Amino acid sequence: MTVSVRELAAVTRFGGRLFWRDRVALSTSVALFLGLGVGMPLLMDKVGAGGPEILLGQHLGTLMTVLVIATFTQIAVTLTARRDQLLLKRMRATGLRDRDILGGEIVNLVAQSTSLTVTVSVALYALTDLPVPRDPALYLLFTIAGAVVLCLLGTAFTALVPRTELAAVMAMPLFFLAGLGANGFGPLLKLLPGWAGTLLGLLPTSAVAEAARVAYAADGTLAGDLRAAAVPALNLAVWAAIGILATRRWFRWDARGS
Repeated sequence: MTVSVRELAAVTRFGGRLFWRDRVALSTSVALFLGLGVGMPLLMDKVGAGGPEILLGQHLGTLMTVLVIATFTQIAVTLTARRDQLLLKRMRATGLRDRDILGGEIVNLVAQSTSLTVTVSVALYALTDLPVPRDPALYLLFTIAGAVVLCLLGTAFTALVPRTELAAVMAMPLFFLAGLGANGFGPLLKLLPGWAGTLLGLLPTSAVAEAARVAYAADGTLAGDLRAAAVPALNLAVWAAIGILATRRWFRWDARGS
């Protein structure tokens, strides 16, 4: 089954209109993303807590945390709500393909989260001593790839959510684990056993943060960046495959009891 660009774009526009009319989505995904994404690193910079490396770590850790909210959590809430309202079932009845329906939602949230990431990053470049990445293309590429993977996993995750009201609550563990694994909660990661840090390093958000550090590194070459990004890319590819396979196997289009 192939994805129709025309139908995919239609679902993406539809999802975008609903997203910007949803006050809850705006407060959780947009306001929280901008508030924490800019606020935490800016606070660290103003109080002088550490040097540029600490500031970069805080930026990436906070960014991975809010990226989970804007992608994994948001798509889980959105798809669960539309499933429970039978909207997904009605969309299928119009002749839209499954991949177009889910793909449109994913493209919409990836576009929103990427735009928010760029906004947060540019704001920090202007307001703090955070340097501009040496390889902005690598930074942007892995931000987009990470958002796609998190959306795929969030789509598969909806199979575990019994009703809309529980979607955000059930997604919270990944929110905390992503922030912890990417140093979003300061030195807390160093207090954990080594095996815990290893497991957290397998998360897709940790792969994005690792690639972003390569992009921000002062020294490097294109060949060196590609070699350093190979492992994070493999990590994301594995998680993407898991998300796709789980969605194909367990995604539910109908509300329970319908």
